[in-house]
This record gives sequence, C-alpha cells and structure tokens, in this order.
Amino acid sequence: MPTTDGRGVTLPRYVEPKKDVALLLGALGLTLPAQRPPKISGNAAPQNTEV
Repeated sequence: MPTTDGRGVTLPRYVEPKKDVALLLGALGLTLPAQRPPKISGNAAPQNTEV
C-alpha cells in the first residue's frame, strides 16, 4: 500500500480461526502466532519544516 510520502506499507494479516478450529487448537494446547509488525519500505520524502 503506497503512502503519501512515497514509501510502502505491507500489513500481513492473520484471521481468527473458526469456532471448530479454535476448539481443536485449545484441546491440543496450541495457539496461533502473534501478528507481525508492519513492514515499511522505501525512502522517506524530505520533510518541509519551513513555516
């Protein structure tokens, strides 16, 4: 996803398991991994700090 300053953001997503899968995971003592932080790529555009 492009940003206004020319960089890109990638947001990997994990969905919640369906109820039957959640029950199975719980019965097996398993959990899903935490969602990873966003990846930011590219160079930031120069900031205009003049007022």
